Amino acid sequence: MASGMTMRERRQVPRIAERVIVAITDAGTELTTESHNLSTAGVYCTLDRFLAPMSKVQLQFELPNGARISTVRCTGVVVRVEPVIASADRGRFNTAIFFTELSDRNRSTISRFVRQRISAASSTDA
Repeated sequence: MASGMTMRERRQVPRIAERVIVAITDAGTELTTESHNLSTAGVYCTLDRFLAPMSKVQLQFELPNGARISTVRCTGVVVRVEPVIASADRGRFNTAIFFTELSDRNRSTISRFVRQRISAASSTDA
């Protein structure tokens, strides 16, 4: 029951489909990818390399913050890995990374970015 509650709580965090370049370092190996979606809880992306679930990784990405760019650096853990089945993309893995160590400053930077994108999307839908 507790794990079900955790999933519901995580899903309540606003998430946006946004492409952001993310550098992921796993045991000294750096991978660069583009996010599929992003929230203050984590990032979902496709990698050219398998990262085992529960792997601890370092992440770095940049987000627009008004007129300037803010660099977000944090630690995360791989929580889900699914092989991409499309034949052209074999050897690639859809990977969900949950942020485990995120400073208040970085959390507010991501939160502001997500809110701005949600606000912009809803104003164009009207």
